[in-house]
This record gives sequence, structure tokens and C-alpha cells, in this order.
Amino acid sequence: MPEPAVVIAMREFKRGLALREAAQMQEMARRWLQVEAALDAEITVLAQELLEMRDLGRPVTTGKLYRMERYQRLLAQTQAEFGKYAEYAAQEVTARQAEMARQGIEHATQGIRLSYFPGVGAYFDRLPVAAVEYMAGMAGDGKPVGELLRLRMVRDARGAPLPGVLERLQRTLIVGTAQGWNPRKTAGRMKNDLAGGLQQALNIARSEQMRVYREANRAQYERSGVVSGQRRLAAHDGRVCPACIADEGTLYPLDVVIPDHPKGRCTSIPVVVGMPEGEWLGGEAWFAEQDDATQRSILGPGRLEAWNAGEFEFGALVTRTEDQTWGAGVIPTPLRDLVN
Repeated sequence: MPEPAVVIAMREFKRGLALREAAQMQEMARRWLQVEAALDAEITVLAQELLEMRDLGRPVTTGKLYRMERYQRLLAQTQAEFGKYAEYAAQEVTARQAEMARQGIEHATQGIRLSYFPGVGAYFDRLPVAAVEYMAGMAGDGKPVGELLRLRMVRDARGAPLPGVLERLQRTLIVGTAQGWNPRKTAGRMKNDLAGGLQQALNIARSEQMRVYREANRAQYERSGVVSGQRRLAAHDGRVCPACIADEGTLYPLDVVIPDHPKGRCTSIPVVVGMPEGEWLGGEAWFAEQDDATQRSILGPGRLEAWNAGEFEFGALVTRTEDQTWGAGVIPTPLRDLVN
């Protein structure tokens, strides 16, 4: 089935955004090397000191580690370097949010125009960029995005240390010392632990930037006066989220942003008053046409077997969530909830 011009255009817009995002993520990862370099000496010396303690018959415990001045110095330096990186990342995210606000309006405007018959004049109100530019520099919870970065790079939403950052750092030190690892090996593993902070920063950058883009889309649809709703348009490849492809085509009102998730690649199609809706092969119909390998890469073996056996409806793959910071979202329904 040939896709309507509006669907083709919105997919192309999203691909362009994805390419820009990939370049930005690479640059943010490159800048992270400065964090690792700044902590390298302190990490290596600490690992050496702990190994010497072990060789002297003094076992390293969690309590002993916390009482070490050098370990506390490493934690303080880690916090300081993470803070510097968060400041850099906040500037990057803020600049990109402003750009995404403009693109969100422009792409929504083009989507509306392409929803009309060729040659038919499309007259509607255009949202001024200033109406959404205020979101630049702000996180979904209304706080400065830099504050969110500084918090979430080392702690979760409840303020507890993130597994994979400080807790894993501590565990690596104790395990590496107990097993007699070379200090360079221990230091290398600790750098991998610290990289959890980078992953948090990248996830925040992606999520907060796309949030502004989707809100600008939604606001332009609403401001136009000719759009009655919006439908989810999911990516069509083997990496698409099961929840997103199952929810593709769902009609959402204009007073909500279509729910998504970190690294989400969905966009929306406007429903224009008085115009027939364009049809495209989406959701379950698209999935059913894919080969077994593609279906398996999307659903995983357990869900695919259960779906082939008729144990659940395709739409049941969508579980809706609500997060204090990220807002409404969707996640794939766990297999245990699909078959029971």
C-alpha cells in the first residue's frame, strides 16, 4: 500500500531528527572522555592502595572503604566532574531544545498542509515560536534541565544512588581487590561503572529534546484550528518498540502529547477537519507481513510464540505508564501479563 505524502514526509522529518541526534550523542560521548581522564589518576592510585592492603592481610570491607580518605576524595571528585559534565550537557540540551521547538512547529505545519488535497489552499493559524521556546532549558517536571542532569547522573528519582554508578563503583573496588586484580584492570572496570552517568545524561538529552519537539507539534496542531486529533506513527523496522507498533494509528486528542519512552522514534500524523484520513499499512497489519526473524527481533521469542498461538490480542502489547518527570509513556507489556 503506497503511503500518503503526509506519512512519507513525517517519516523523513523523523529520520532527519534521528541523524542529528546521533551526531549529538557521539559528541557528548567524546566529551565524556574528559571526565574519565580527570578521574583516572585517583582511581588507579586507590586501586593500588587497596591491593597493597590486601597483600598485607587487611581485607577490604564496605565499611573500611567508606572510611578511607582517598575513597571519599574520589567520590567528591566524581561528583565535581559529573557536575561539570552536567553543566556542559545542559547547555547542549537547551540549545537543541530551542531548535526542536522551531522544527516541531515547522514539521507540524508541513504535515497539516500535506493532509489537504493537492492544489487546495490550506489556511490556518501558525503558532509563534515564542509560544514553545520557553521550554528550552526546562525539564519535564518544570525544573532547570541542568538540575535534572546533576541529580539523575548519580541518583534515581527517589534520590538513591543509581545501580551502575556509585554502587557498582564500590562493588568493583571490593571484588577487584579480593581477587587480586591488577590496578589497571580495576581502574578500567571502574571507568565502565562511571559510564552509567553518561548513559543517564544521554537518555535525559534524548527525552527532554524530543519532549519539546512533540509539544511543539501538538501545540501547532491545536493552534491551527483545522486539526481535530493526532495519530501515532511508529518506525517500521526490526528495532521498533512492541508497544509503539501495537499503538500505531491510535487517535489521541490535541490536549495531550502522544506518550513515548526514552529513545522513542515515533511521531504523529494530524487529522485535518474535512479531509479524508490517509491510510497506511501500520500496526498489526505491518507486523503480520514481516518475516519471522523481524517479528522475533521486535517481540522476542516468548511474546512471538504466544501471539502466534493466539494467547493475546496485538493491542495488549501496550502498557501505559506515568512518571513524575517524564510524564505519560508506553512500555511493552511483560509476557507474564499477556498470557495470564
